[in-house]
Amino acid sequence: MEGSFKSFDQIPEDIIMEIFSRLPVKSLLKLKSVCKYWYILIQTSTFITKHFCHKTNHAIPFIHLYFLDKNQLSFSNNEYPLFQDIYIHKSTSLKPIIGPLNGLFFVYNLDMNEMAIWNPATKEIKKIIIPSSPFYPYFRSYAHHFGFGIDPLSKDYKVVWIRDYWKEETFARNKSAVISVYSLSTNSWKHFEDNTFWSSHIVMSYFGTYLNGFYYWKMISGEQQQHTQCITGEQNCKILAFDLTNEVFQVIQTPNLFNSNLGTLGLYDDFVSMFFHFLVQGKTCIEIWVMEKFGFWTKRLVIESNLIVKRPIGYGVNGEIFVETTTSNLAMIDPTTQEIIKCIGSWENGYPLQVLVYKKSLVSIKKLSSSNLGKL
Repeated sequence: MEGSFKSFDQIPEDIIMEIFSRLPVKSLLKLKSVCKYWYILIQTSTFITKHFCHKTNHAIPFIHLYFLDKNQLSFSNNEYPLFQDIYIHKSTSLKPIIGPLNGLFFVYNLDMNEMAIWNPATKEIKKIIIPSSPFYPYFRSYAHHFGFGIDPLSKDYKVVWIRDYWKEETFARNKSAVISVYSLSTNSWKHFEDNTFWSSHIVMSYFGTYLNGFYYWKMISGEQQQHTQCITGEQNCKILAFDLTNEVFQVIQTPNLFNSNLGTLGLYDDFVSMFFHFLVQGKTCIEIWVMEKFGFWTKRLVIESNLIVKRPIGYGVNGEIFVETTTSNLAMIDPTTQEIIKCIGSWENGYPLQVLVYKKSLVSIKKLSSSNLGKL
């Protein structure tokens, strides 16, 4: 037949790429061992980008579960499919997994002196060497907070580590937060101090909060401000934003009705968002506010549900809201119909920690060097 190919080797490269881009990561990892040509092709940044963005590579909810049983496998070995469209990751650490960015996560366990960047699809892990204290060698660190993002200018993946220090003998606290920024391209750390806030004023979130070159944290007011606000009865929070290109912080104001003790920072519909939930006459009222531009907030969504919500833990692929119930089940609420469309659990000795939107990726952590950062 005219135009047919007698062997696979005769097929043009663009057609091979189109065929391969429809395959799952697991199959492509096996194909890399078939021949040298396929090995090279599958590792190119052009193919990795094409595969990641292909319509057949669907985004799915990535559910992070905490288990009390210390005999459970560690995070690097225990991912398994629960349903076709949901993946479970089990852990014995209460610390959040941060990401994903193009299929990569930042994971840490300071109790074990461990930090790493992780691709669960390829099972590749890049361990990060934890630096010693850059400024306070005789102080003890506490109030650790992390961010993980991409510098949009250099395409470098960066980890931001914020903490405070105090001296055990005198209980004296340093006057500045200590910030360390890790660059994956150079495999090195930079360190500096910022005296405009303390790390202990940052509120940990299990939601992903990286967006367009910035990583965001919710921050309560400083001690002096809190004293004044307690007298007036007003305690609103602020948003701390880190610019990953210029490596500087910005503080973003929030509406006065944003109480320091209420609200969970996250991303909703590609906006920085704040999730509120409270009981009204036996029903749970959910409000989602979005920051349409720096400092300007709009109430985007209001939902009433008979479900008693313990806390929000993430958003779904199409804007679904994942919440933990008082019975430690995981419920998914459709924001359009306001109906509970899926309820998952319970797990023996397990609790849902967070839900993240995840796409499997072939991105190689080893190849993310200064000369080969790729297009993703």
